[in-house]
Amino acid sequence: MAYIDVNSAYDLSLFEEPEELELPEAKSQENKVYDLNRERRHRRWAKVNPLEALGISAASVMAVAALAAIIHGQAQLTELNHQIADAQSSLAELNSTYTQVEMAVENKLGPSVVEDYAKNVLGMSKVDSSRKEFISFSEGDKAVVASDGNKGVLERLYDAFVEVWSSEGR
Repeated sequence: MAYIDVNSAYDLSLFEEPEELELPEAKSQENKVYDLNRERRHRRWAKVNPLEALGISAASVMAVAALAAIIHGQAQLTELNHQIADAQSSLAELNSTYTQVEMAVENKLGPSVVEDYAKNVLGMSKVDSSRKEFISFSEGDKAVVASDGNKGVLERLYDAFVEVWSSEGR
């Protein structure tokens, strides 16, 4: 008996399913009496299905992971928006600088500056009608093709034939 009493510190009856008491059938609803304390204990110690607990845990983990992914994505989106805004402001500053430099170059190398430099420093002037020269050809001028003195036999016969027939036609 002493051996059985060793486990008396543990109340294992909490893990056992409560025994159901059979209530006698009452003839009407008004006569039924329920033990409310027993019903509360039964609900309090309801067993949890391990598969349901695993499913709930997995769904919770997935919900937390999805929420973390959304928050991380929004943080990255905000950071990229700040980078875009910085790049746009930098672009606006560079465009302004480009316009200023372009205006300075145009002022230094514009057509009026080049013309003024050509007149005053180089002594150049614009072309007018007094500087134009016209060339005319006289009617007696002819163009002559220089020929090679080393002609073959057939070429000399052809030239002689042409000269005979061309001189008679005059």
